[in-house]
Amino acid sequence: MSSTPYLKCARVRVLLEPYVDGDLEGEEPHLAAAVREHIAGCTDCRRQHHQAVSVPFRLKALGSPQPRPSLTQDVMRAIAPERRGYRRAWTLLGPEAILAAFILWYLSGLEGLSSIASGVAGDLQALAGWGSGAGQLPTVPGVDVLLLLALISLTAIAGYHLSLLVKLAPGAMPARRTARD
Repeated sequence: MSSTPYLKCARVRVLLEPYVDGDLEGEEPHLAAAVREHIAGCTDCRRQHHQAVSVPFRLKALGSPQPRPSLTQDVMRAIAPERRGYRRAWTLLGPEAILAAFILWYLSGLEGLSSIASGVAGDLQALAGWGSGAGQLPTVPGVDVLLLLALISLTAIAGYHLSLLVKLAPGAMPARRTARD
């Protein structure tokens, strides 16, 4: 007869975790030998032992630690500089938008943007009349040509500034999401 005590399945299952961790061998070697002998002869306990030593099963058994209370604030603080950089990139285009509005206002005869809108509407009506054969082709004032050239150059400068900002701070722009995200 064996010198190790006979253990029932319920007792082996209780001792299985300390046995797998190696704690039982160090603290009570005779119990570790009894568990080893029982596992050799019992198929149910051997299956439990295989599960206990498998990595996925061991990871599932671990509890996840509680996050620290400041985790949300820390994450938001870490994200904030990127968002500020993104906003700052767009605010650098603000002076160009102000300049474009000033050009429109100034070239409209100091009467405001409403005169430009009414002039464009009148030009479109005259163009429609010319297209239908009911009128002559409208003449284009030199100020309108100057205004058009100023706006085209201002748009080109703004696009160039935006491309420089993107090259200087690639992390400031949000990443494109793919279909997998």
